Amino acid sequence: MLKRKNTKEYSYYQAFIEVSALAVSAAKMVTGILTAYDLETLEDRLKELHEIEHAADQKKHKMMSYLYSDFLPPLEREDIIDLAGELDTTIDTIEDALIHIDIYQIKEITPEMIKFMQLVEKSALSLDEAINDLKNFKKSKVIKEAIIAINRLEKQGDALYTDSVKKLFVEQRDALTTMATTNIYDRLERATDSFEAAADVIERIVLKNS
Repeated sequence: MLKRKNTKEYSYYQAFIEVSALAVSAAKMVTGILTAYDLETLEDRLKELHEIEHAADQKKHKMMSYLYSDFLPPLEREDIIDLAGELDTTIDTIEDALIHIDIYQIKEITPEMIKFMQLVEKSALSLDEAINDLKNFKKSKVIKEAIIAINRLEKQGDALYTDSVKKLFVEQRDALTTMATTNIYDRLERATDSFEAAADVIERIVLKNS
């Protein structure tokens, strides 16, 4: 017979805050890596980033474990599951971008890659503001402003992706470089999308419970 966990002392809101902080750390780390890029140390830096991703996974699994036996969670189960998943995905997409920079053994980071990561980092910080005020979602002005900011940043990411890929073909670089760089742009753009997806879940929670 399964033993029920004591969920009274467990805070889903605090767990969300902790995972969001890891997303901010991941974004800042990758921005730093690309700004002071060194291919020789990239593999070691990837291991550091993976530790952050692994820590987020562990927190998500712990949350799901508590949710399994929690009779009265503070939010609907579906919303907790969705937000936990989207928060985890933000870190996964950031890691995925750096993994592919390593796979392709990119020798030089383009200005566009750094611009993408700056958008990702700003998105992570805005989402973190929303997550930290999530417990007060019924009367929070911070959440609304953060969601607007994330949506704006995602649109900037879309525009940056279009301009960046177009520039590659205008410059007529060799096919392999164009393919690799386009793939990285695609994964960085997905990272901005992932923060909007998390913000969408928060917005749904607010609207559903207003």
